[in-house]
Amino acid sequence: MIRSAFIFTILLLALMPGSAGSEETAPPDEAFRAAEAALPESAADLVVVRVSGDPITEKQVMDAINELARQEDLTLEQSKQRNSLLFDRAVESLITVSLMKARMREVNIAADDADVEAQLQQAAQRFASREAFLKALTDQGMTEADMRNSIMENIRMRKVVDEASKAAVTITDAEIEKFYTENLDKFNVPERARMAHILLKIPQGATAAQKEEIRKKLEGIRVDITAEIITFAAAAAKYSEDANTAATGGDMGLVTRGNLPKPFADALFNAKPGAVTPALESQSGYHILKALEMNPAGQATFEEVKSSLRQSMEQSAELSARQNFIEELKSRATIEYFMTSEEFDKRRQ
Repeated sequence: MIRSAFIFTILLLALMPGSAGSEETAPPDEAFRAAEAALPESAADLVVVRVSGDPITEKQVMDAINELARQEDLTLEQSKQRNSLLFDRAVESLITVSLMKARMREVNIAADDADVEAQLQQAAQRFASREAFLKALTDQGMTEADMRNSIMENIRMRKVVDEASKAAVTITDAEIEKFYTENLDKFNVPERARMAHILLKIPQGATAAQKEEIRKKLEGIRVDITAEIITFAAAAAKYSEDANTAATGGDMGLVTRGNLPKPFADALFNAKPGAVTPALESQSGYHILKALEMNPAGQATFEEVKSSLRQSMEQSAELSARQNFIEELKSRATIEYFMTSEEFDKRRQ
């Protein structure tokens, strides 16, 4: 389905706290839309908020609530209270969009025509044919020009958000290391082993005799490895049916006990570095494992976490900058509220 009014909502959700859980899925939006449609047009268009004179109507709020409900995957119980549950977030989302549109006009941000066309074509390619795409637009009361304008507007608003990101402080190596040393308890890691494996798959429907033949073949490979007739890496490249690891000697990187089935974990973590385990059966087939190195429980080193920590800290700084940017826009605007969540909900009962 194509949506025009709230293509940008997903981006806004990243700036807003809270997320409803998922237990039993709520019913479709049709019933809620039917109830909305039953309201007189004037009743559905009462102003809920004005942002520096620009109105946000009940209908806009209801559309936003419907979009948020789709994103949240509400439970049946939460769905019964969707208006009161999502009213504040919907209003805040619409206020933010209004503020960014005003900022967009203020700084005269433009969208590249090529970017607009590329996104339009990307949307069209989700449909079996151009006719199906145009029909989907028509079903929602839109034309292709409407869709193009909506995409253009969203690109421009994203640029407004990117403007805020520029204010995010660049995270230096010294800051990352300082956070690491001051929060060592956050970097505790369990016992780990670097593991390699060789897999011989069991065909679906294989008999017990066929399975035993595969197991004996793998045990023969293990004997050749321990006798140093062939290296484990060479055997993996030659025999392993795990296409993802065969070319790299069967190397699966670091694993913990919790990453593995118990028989595999016991065999691997009781082995000495360099040892090769007997054949072990999984749903995929038979495996032999090699313990390449063993790392006791302790703390991840700074070098191990530096890259992911930098990414996390930069994302946090960027989010903070965006939130501060929106708060600054709010402080410069005149925001007038004309309806509470309770009043909005009551009008739809």
